[in-house]
Amino acid sequence: MANKSKELNFRISAGLKSVIGRELISDKYIAIFEIVKNSYDAGATCVSITYKQNESGKYTIIIEDNGVGMNYDDITQKWLFVAYSGKKEKNRSESYVDKMTRHFAGAKGIGRFSCDRLGSELKLFSKKKNEAETHVVDIDWNKFEVDDKNEFVNIPVLYHTEKESILQKKHGTMLLVSNLRDVCYRNGLFSLKCYF
Repeated sequence: MANKSKELNFRISAGLKSVIGRELISDKYIAIFEIVKNSYDAGATCVSITYKQNESGKYTIIIEDNGVGMNYDDITQKWLFVAYSGKKEKNRSESYVDKMTRHFAGAKGIGRFSCDRLGSELKLFSKKKNEAETHVVDIDWNKFEVDDKNEFVNIPVLYHTEKESILQKKHGTMLLVSNLRDVCYRNGLFSLKCYF
């Protein structure tokens, strides 16, 4: 008598964060490049990168673009969906992506984990054109490293909206990375802009 077959499912360890973050993106400059590629793919014409000290004397990296920005659905259905990329043709709906004339720089859905390579804390601010509120996501990457037996989906990230926008542009995304893993620039602070 044959045994009955049954379906099984993969489980995803919280350790995946490090595999596709710090272990895959081994260099801080590559991490910044990956983030800038995401800005480019979001239709940005300008990305500013700032390395500075915050009020408590700790260094932060701020990367801000003037791309299309994200709303709640974009954050929950795309940005927080590991390895999903709305840039892949099969995942596209009629959107800014179809109107773009430039080629995409990335489409693997893991560039967001470059932030983990830069620092253990991330605050994401994003706003679409004509939206009243800015969407804010707080991530403590260290929470994913406490226990590899914990499943990825069981580790929450915090979300809220703000009426006052910290963004310098009317729409776009800002990544504020703190608790940095490396010294980025030994001679002090810097700020630069990339134009596409």
